[in-house]
Amino acid sequence: MKPFKSALVIHGGAGAHGPAEERAPRRQAMIAAVKAGAALLRAGGEALDAVIAAVKVLEDHELFNAGYGAVLNTAGRVEADAAVMLARPGGPADGPQAQACRGGPTSAPIGAKVHIGAGAVAAVSRVRHPVELARAVMERTPHLLMAGAGAERLAAQAKITRCRPHELISPRARERWRARIEASAAVIIPSASEQGTVGAVALDWRGTLAAATSTGGVSGKLPGRIGDSAIIGAGVFADLHAAASATGEGEAIMKAALCRQAVQLAGSIGAQNAAERAIRLLAELTGGRAGLVLVSRKGQIGFAHNAQTMEVALLDSGGFARHLWLAPLAGAGPARRRR
Repeated sequence: MKPFKSALVIHGGAGAHGPAEERAPRRQAMIAAVKAGAALLRAGGEALDAVIAAVKVLEDHELFNAGYGAVLNTAGRVEADAAVMLARPGGPADGPQAQACRGGPTSAPIGAKVHIGAGAVAAVSRVRHPVELARAVMERTPHLLMAGAGAERLAAQAKITRCRPHELISPRARERWRARIEASAAVIIPSASEQGTVGAVALDWRGTLAAATSTGGVSGKLPGRIGDSAIIGAGVFADLHAAASATGEGEAIMKAALCRQAVQLAGSIGAQNAAERAIRLLAELTGGRAGLVLVSRKGQIGFAHNAQTMEVALLDSGGFARHLWLAPLAGAGPARRRR
């Protein structure tokens, strides 16, 4: 079998410009994350391992809205969402989900042999790395999405690192939550300006495509709110054409099924064109702000957004890690918002 050209790209969220003093540590964390995933790919590891390794680095960093850095809901609590998805050509699917995945819905060419795996968790408050728990849902259960206490019990069974809810609250997140309460007379209004959802997509030498997304959601959200990151097809998607991970306004991303839209387009117009077209379609349909990263089966990378800013890190053609602050896509702003 001729090996595929491996590729990896991660995002650190699309949204408003953050404080200038946070730029350097964010860049360092993004570079560390892409290096963590790249090391596994270079050693012959699988795409799923690579994206999870990259996302875990960012889940441990207080400047990103995932894991330890997650924003707080109106009750001052972290409720995290995450999802993973993979498309493996020819090989067996994972765990109890395997039989259900064989021949499952995908936009791969008719007759192509592909196994799809996916897992997601929502509203978890006692897991240090929600992305690992999403993988456990895929590999250890016949289900696709689990939430709350039930998902946290699975973490115990899978020996995934757990924690007390307050241990996920960073000083930065607590201070911002308190400031919002004081500024709004104890009435918190959900804000999409503090985006920081993290995600990664990868292709390994076997041709397996994988995507992972993790988030704390929207700052000031109501308890129990679940966004796009846990929804297959919205915040994450993979098939034999490509893999994608999204960030931004979750409700808009879900309405547009953003990642599935981008992956389907990648099969005909390429990764970069697909990323840009998917963002334009989201803006036209919802008036929302979002971003995504994409990697195709050919190893092509694509990324686009229509927020104020978005950052990505990737492996360049020479195998070196690069970090980029991206300008918004021209002509795809949220001028026409539809309710």
